[in-house]
Amino acid sequence: LAYAVAQPHPDLATMGRILVLYHSNDGNTEAMSELVAEGAAGIPGHEIRRRSCDEATHEDVRWADGIACGGPTNLGGIAWRMKKFWDEFAADNWGKCDGKFFVVFSSQGGHGGGAEHTCQAMTTVLENFGWMHCPVTDYVSPIHTLHYGACVAKMPRNEEDKAVCRRLGLRLAEWVAVFVDGRKSLHPLLTTKRADAVAEEHYRAVKAAKKAGLPPPPPPDAGAKPDIPDWNPHNAVHVVVVKEVPEGAQADWLGMAEKLAMATWREQGCLKYNFIRSSASPTRFVINEEWESQAHLDAHFETPHFKDLVPKMDAISCTVSIDVCHDALARYAPRVAPGSVPHKEEAISGPVKA
Repeated sequence: LAYAVAQPHPDLATMGRILVLYHSNDGNTEAMSELVAEGAAGIPGHEIRRRSCDEATHEDVRWADGIACGGPTNLGGIAWRMKKFWDEFAADNWGKCDGKFFVVFSSQGGHGGGAEHTCQAMTTVLENFGWMHCPVTDYVSPIHTLHYGACVAKMPRNEEDKAVCRRLGLRLAEWVAVFVDGRKSLHPLLTTKRADAVAEEHYRAVKAAKKAGLPPPPPPDAGAKPDIPDWNPHNAVHVVVVKEVPEGAQADWLGMAEKLAMATWREQGCLKYNFIRSSASPTRFVINEEWESQAHLDAHFETPHFKDLVPKMDAISCTVSIDVCHDALARYAPRVAPGSVPHKEEAISGPVKA
């Protein structure tokens, strides 16, 4: 079998892999790294490793789809151990590992101590590998944000500092889920940022009520909290359709197949939608689909492109079989490698806490 229509993304059988890499002199940045990993674990299905730059290997970096890199601010810049790690990694890996996503974080001696400079410096280093920085535009409180990275004075003690770290890890995990795993329903505009907009509207309403001498409005209901789908890969629905397409009709059929695939790949919940040509028969094609849930597949059947194109394609082809299937093995269970999350071989799981 060979692909009959160009594919937009690779096989998505395995979920994204995230490395939280840190250096810590006094335990402050290590505490941040624990919270960053906790935030990343808010997206189900990822494998997460947390490593200090003293124990991490270059293979850990090559393994990762997304990297959260953090360290203390030393004299307004990157700690030498972290810089040394990347200098040595570059010797054998520069130009060979493009396309990863990253975020940065730093602890500092006090507010205004240079942590944003350190984050910008680490961004410059990581961009040299062809990796994509994921700035975070969110406000975790009316006066706490992390545009250039998560920055904390000493230890993350208060809830705002902790929320900044968790949100950084969560956002990295969201982008890995969207662009590596193809799980478009986890786009931040559909989840965390939508909840933030509700919270911001409530904050402004409270201020307006106070100014007018009125009682404050009630807080947003539970539905305004970040709606992270409780995705379970065992619930994914696979569809395998076998078609016979006469050679004289294949140009028209494949033309419609390309339009159908391009539109379907953009649907929420579509993990895979491949048209495959048989190498054993010149007229046999296989359509291989994977959906996050039955509800997403049902919604696909109601889309305008499905209703328009599928009847036309069926009119010039013959359906041999249609199988709706579910995963038969445990291979899609969230992967936790020995010695991975977070430090000292502890596992991370559970909902987002910020």
